[in-house]
This record gives sequence, C-alpha cells and structure tokens, in this order.
Amino acid sequence: MSATRDVDITELIDTSPLSRLQKRVIALCLGLAILDGIDAQLIGFVIPAMSEDWGVSPASFGYALALSTGAMVVGSLVFGPLADRYGRRRMIIVCTVIFAVFTLASALVTSMTALIVLRVIAGLGLGGVTPNLVAMVSEYSPARIRATVVTVTVAGMSLGGFVGGFAAAFLIPHFGWQSLFVLGGVLPLLLVAVAVRWLPESVKFLVARGENERAARIVDEIAPSAAVTAVSGFMLETATSAKASVGALFRKGKAVDTVLLWAVFVINFLVIYFLLSWMPTLFSEGGQGASTALVAAALFNLGGMTGALTIGWITDRVGNGFVVVMAGYTLGAVFTAAVAALLGSGWLLLVAVFIVGFGMSGSSAGIIAIAATVYPVSARATGVGWAMGIGRIGSIAGPSIGAVLIAAGLGAQNIFLLTIVPTLLAVVILGVMALRGKRPRRADLDDASATQALAAAE
Repeated sequence: MSATRDVDITELIDTSPLSRLQKRVIALCLGLAILDGIDAQLIGFVIPAMSEDWGVSPASFGYALALSTGAMVVGSLVFGPLADRYGRRRMIIVCTVIFAVFTLASALVTSMTALIVLRVIAGLGLGGVTPNLVAMVSEYSPARIRATVVTVTVAGMSLGGFVGGFAAAFLIPHFGWQSLFVLGGVLPLLLVAVAVRWLPESVKFLVARGENERAARIVDEIAPSAAVTAVSGFMLETATSAKASVGALFRKGKAVDTVLLWAVFVINFLVIYFLLSWMPTLFSEGGQGASTALVAAALFNLGGMTGALTIGWITDRVGNGFVVVMAGYTLGAVFTAAVAALLGSGWLLLVAVFIVGFGMSGSSAGIIAIAATVYPVSARATGVGWAMGIGRIGSIAGPSIGAVLIAAGLGAQNIFLLTIVPTLLAVVILGVMALRGKRPRRADLDDASATQALAAAE
C-alpha cells in the first residue's frame, strides 16, 4: 500500500509512542557508551600495576596518556564527518571494533613503545564512536525526551569509568593488569556483534540521503499505523544532502555559535581532565590519605553520571538546555570553592567532590546534548564530532596546566580556586549563545524548518 501524502519523519518520531526498535537503539548505544567509558579510562587504572611490573615510574606513562588523548581528538574530527557521509551505524561499528581490538592487543605488550602505538590506535576509535552514538540516539528520540536520552547516553561513559575502577580493583590483584585489557577488548566485541545484527541505520540519515525504501522498513517498526511504503512518501526538515563538510558548521548563521560552542567544550574538558588528573595529588598536598583520593575520584565520576541524568531530565521539562547547563556549571564552581575550603576535612570533602562532579561532569553531557540540536541532520555528527574533538584540546591542556601550577608551588587550595575562573567563563559564553536566540528550545534546527522554529521560539 502506498502513501497518499508526504510524511515528515521528525513529526512522526515526535508524535509516536516510543517503539521497541527505538528502545533497542537507545539500549545498544548506551551499552556501547559504557564500554567506551571503561576503555577511555582503562590505562589510568593499570598504570600503578604496570609501572611496578615493568620497574618504571608512573610518570613514564605520560606520553602514552597524552598521545592516546590526542588520538581521541583526531578520532572525533575524522569519524564525525565520515558518519555524515557513510552513516552513523557503520562508523559506530568500525570505531568500536578499532578500540576493542587494539585494547585487547594491549594485554600482550612488553614495552612502552608497543603500548603507545596500540593506545593511539585505540584512541582513534574511542574518539570516533562518541559523536556517532550521540547523533544516533538524538535522531531516534522524540523531542519530548531527547535531552534525557542524549545525556543518559553520555552519562554511560561516566558510568563506564565508575565501573572500570571497581573492575580494576578486583581483577588486577587477582589476575594481573593484563586482565583489564582483556575485559576492555572482549566486552565491546561481543556487544558490537549484537549491534551488527540489531542496530539499524539512522532513519533521518537515510531520508536525508533519499534512501526512502530502507527508511520505510524502519518506519514500519516505529509507527506501523503510518503505512508509508512509497519511495516518495517521506520528507525531512532539511533539503540538503547528507554529505556534510566542516564548512557546513560555519554557514547559514552558524559560525559564531560554532566558535562559542567550541570554546565551551575546550573549557569543559580542560577543567574536568585537570581535576581527574590532579585531584589525588592535590588532596595529598592538602593532608588527605591515598584511600580518600581514590574514593574521591570514584565519587567525581558518580557525581557526573548522576548530574548528566538529572540535567537531561530537567532540560526536557524546562525546555532550555542553556539555562540548565549554566546552572550546572555555576553549582560546580561554588562547590569547587567548597572543596578548597574543606581540604582538611573528611566526609564533607567527599560530598563536595561529588557535587563538583554533578555540576561539572554532568554539564559536560548537557553541552553535548546542546551541540546535537545546533546543527541539522546533514551535519550533526560532524558538528558534535568537531565540538568534542576541538574540546579535547582542553583535555590535553588541563593536566599540563595543572603540572605547571603545582610546580609553581601555588598550593592545593589556590589551585582549586583558580579552576573556578574558566568554569564561570563557560557560563558567560553559554549566556551569550542563549541571548543570540539562534536556536529553538527542545527542537532540532534543520534548515527547512529553521525560520518557523525561530519564530516559534521568539
């Protein structure tokens, strides 16, 4: 049976109940995000055991950490645009296989050179999979829960770091550091095998490319009552091809927002990776023991996961992601000051660290959700990928700046207080973006509907 009218795929997804297929897509992407989070932080968990086994100092692994993070930058920049050309599904599978295989191979390394090579290649996959997971869940989620779904997916990476830490605490003493690399390689390969069978391509991507016959089969599972099988039976809110380039991020009034968004991402990664890298050292300088530092790192990740879920839930109800994320960063800044004041305390310090993670790392998921709404379908993976890739420059700069500040002898309290400055700068930048009024609340801005959406937002 052929449709007698065009069907807007976005409207169809927004107005239909969440189908089994959509739930499956979200669940698979969340699972892959958790495993991505485990692998992204895995080397940090094994460094103490590897340094003891190899008879080298932990500082010797600095190049492996820096180059692996740099590879994630490249992965985000490369695989985002490739997904806008060849599909989200394909890049998710390719990137997962890359980081899984080379993580598994890391269990066999016997030299620092081999470790660096394998972690760099794995980093390409780790950096590439995240923007595509975000694009996929964003395009399968109705507007009423989109921010929640995106932030839950991003929170999965924080959950991965949290789970990975406990897995390391159990596996390494019993089975050696190699066991964590085995876990980090085998689990993603098992889940990607499931994804090959059950993860569909983004239906919006297919429609944007004119592959309406494939899209029709997916729509039949999302909304069987639509009964649309005609090749010409679909339309999308953008008339452009899915063959996006980086230049699309700077056209049609998006240039300023792109630059501002990148600045927020750089600040976000700079502060978070600074805290993750130097909290234990700063706590030691502040008089805390090693066990407190480890618990604090776990609580920071747990706070980030909790914050991401909360921020997504609030955004879907308030309808303004900018305001919610600005509030999250402000909360993080306030409790960073509390951490500085409570360095000599016990459980109060841990509570403050949890709330810093809630505000800072939770807002990290929020800005990724915002990025997914800034660009049209034809450039969404490119936009998210480049924002995360450029942002990861901050993940390289943050630990380096921390090393300089510590070497300068500023003291733990002053260093914590200094991190408040870039955090509040991110709040100001987001405020500027919100005041520019370029984006409607809670809706994807895709080219053909942009004028109507802006009018509604005003």
